[in-house]
Amino acid sequence: MSQRSVRIPQQKKRWWAKWGLKMSAGLLGLVVLLVLSYLAALMIDMGPETAYRMITNGDSTPDTYKIFPYWTIATGGSVSALKTASLANFPATVTFSYNGSQYTSRLTDLFAQTDTQAFIVIRNGTVIYERYLGGASRDTLFTSFSMAKSFTSALIGIAIDEGKIKSVNDPVIKYMPELKGRGLDRLAIRDMLLMSTGVAYWSDENLFPPLAPFSDNARQYFTPDLRTLILSVRPSSEPIGADFYYNEFYPLLEGLILERVTGETIAQFTQDTLWKPMGMEYPATWSLDSTEDGFEKTNSAFNARAIDFARFGLLFLHQGRWNGRQIISQQWVTESTTPDRSDQRPWLDNIYWKQAGGYYKYHWWGLHNPDGTYDYLAWGKYNEIIYVSPSTNTVVVRLGGERSYPWPFAIRALIRSFP
Repeated sequence: MSQRSVRIPQQKKRWWAKWGLKMSAGLLGLVVLLVLSYLAALMIDMGPETAYRMITNGDSTPDTYKIFPYWTIATGGSVSALKTASLANFPATVTFSYNGSQYTSRLTDLFAQTDTQAFIVIRNGTVIYERYLGGASRDTLFTSFSMAKSFTSALIGIAIDEGKIKSVNDPVIKYMPELKGRGLDRLAIRDMLLMSTGVAYWSDENLFPPLAPFSDNARQYFTPDLRTLILSVRPSSEPIGADFYYNEFYPLLEGLILERVTGETIAQFTQDTLWKPMGMEYPATWSLDSTEDGFEKTNSAFNARAIDFARFGLLFLHQGRWNGRQIISQQWVTESTTPDRSDQRPWLDNIYWKQAGGYYKYHWWGLHNPDGTYDYLAWGKYNEIIYVSPSTNTVVVRLGGERSYPWPFAIRALIRSFP
């Protein structure tokens, strides 16, 4: 075809150019309209402050806790000393199997690849490895994400030990009569500690990304009024206790129970029953939903130093006893962490953990070992981990970024690779 046959007259060129500009302007206007409509829907559904927090922060990161106000948890002045003796032949590499694949990495490479900022190993009561990276140090404050749930569980146990809560079998409506008559009258504290079905919760797992900000995950994390949110809960379509389903509302409801039975803030109760009696080295903080509401984010935002997270792990390793004092009853520690062979609930989410030999007990993730023993861990969103191994008398703390690496299995292999 010749050049002449495809030549467009000048007048038509100008017409097409104008049409193209109109189309571009129209598409731009449509995009702007869709964006504004999306933001308006978010504002209406979530409320202005919740929506603003979501829009300006996006998905939560290890630094997002800094946007929230907090209560300080003071130390008692006298620090409980930890013995330190670096292990000369600490393994340089770790090899483990997970999900049909074998992984081998040098620890230094693994730390770099996974943005690890703190790694502590305590064996037989002695700190044999303590390392900080990426600008972190022993006094760096780390957030916990879902490790906070294990602290909340411990506080429930202490409240039971003190007689403030009668039993985990108590119905939730005993402490929150506002929930009566909604189909939740049979919901017990134990159901919440086990993450059983019963309360409706819309997770953002596998959601189309634009819908994620409308999920309950986002709603509960960014709301400035957690009390109102959690007192509006409704029953799920699945019966109470029928299945395992991870629900962020449960530890928040537990926090409200703690607040009501103790008559003080959860931060104060933590300070009085854990932080001061244990002689923690540094103050901690508990992030709040807002200054006005002043409710602790008991599911996701307990903030402390790595060495004090390690002390908490040691408390459980020592069956609730610390420096000659029973901080938490041995019965609670055992009940909280040991596998329940009679628990045959189907899992509706986190199925990979169940398939890999895992279990869940009172806000601790448990792991069956090939030799018949078990380990358990407090575990947060970005692989924040307090790993407790009773059979090897070991506690490991790992903190940093990176969400997808199978750190629990790496830690289990690592602590079994040296005597």
